[in-house]
Amino acid sequence: MSIQQPRRFVTTDQGHADVLNVPIDTLYANDQELAAQVENIKKDPAGNGVASKEALDSHASNTDLHVTAAKQAAWSAAEGNAKKYTEQYAAPKQHSHPASDLPSASTQARGIVQLNTSTSSTATDQAATPSAVKAMGDELRQLINNIKEAGSVKSVQRLVVSLEAGVKELVVNINPVNSSKTMLSHLGAQGYSTDDGLLAMLSLISSNQVKVTLTNIYDNASHNVSFEVIEFN
Repeated sequence: MSIQQPRRFVTTDQGHADVLNVPIDTLYANDQELAAQVENIKKDPAGNGVASKEALDSHASNTDLHVTAAKQAAWSAAEGNAKKYTEQYAAPKQHSHPASDLPSASTQARGIVQLNTSTSSTATDQAATPSAVKAMGDELRQLINNIKEAGSVKSVQRLVVSLEAGVKELVVNINPVNSSKTMLSHLGAQGYSTDDGLLAMLSLISSNQVKVTLTNIYDNASHNVSFEVIEFN
């Protein structure tokens, strides 16, 4: 609605007319100023801290800023599908697997392995238990002691070698022996024939050299191997 200019008083007494017309003119001027300010707000809402109706309408219809009903429905459906998938297929935090689900260990790959207490088995997919290793060691030490007591041992060299991380083979120098009358005996090894399948193999490659070979290594640690070089008369 436009602002209408009020009708001024017209009398034969100008003094009385001015008394009434001055406040009427003042009110009309105020109305004009207020109307101008309202128009200014419509044209420049940011400068006045308010938004115009056009700006509000444009903002409300902006689908890039607001979620439409279609988008909300799609998101709700996706959320429901994700929850359903999790309920049906995700494994619970506490769960177990049958042995058939796990790979078997071999000399080439990690996996589950069966323990074996036999001291005569030739299996390559089983691991010796500490009891089997101890039994073999006890038998060997008893045999060596019997030989020593019989007085047929010429010399005994005890050595401890360390194979650094990543090293699988090492040649150790020893005092010269008669290779045909010499045997090698394990005294112990860090990781020797343990339940992780690690083995330390000894071989006399010359009269003054022993080769130590580690097999089935699955870690990056160093390993210490101690052994005896026993020469007979």
